[in-house]
Amino acid sequence: MGVSERTVWRWLEQAKSTGRAEAPVRQGYAVSDEVWALLGEAGGNVSELRRRLVAAGGEVAIPSMSTLCRVIRRDRRAGRLC
Repeated sequence: MGVSERTVWRWLEQAKSTGRAEAPVRQGYAVSDEVWALLGEAGGNVSELRRRLVAAGGEVAIPSMSTLCRVIRRDRRAGRLC
């Protein structure tokens, strides 16, 4: 399977505790319309966007810089504009 024995034991333990054998579905990070508006105010600068998100704080988890760049790049390739 290409994984260590320890990983298989961890999977088995998770399956026993959750009652599910399949892998959990990952939601991933999505950029909200408010964050896109903030990116527009930042002139499309993702570093500045992240600084503003950190400064705003709040209850929402702030993604890492690499995650934020990757998601914005993905959405821009899909045709999304600030």
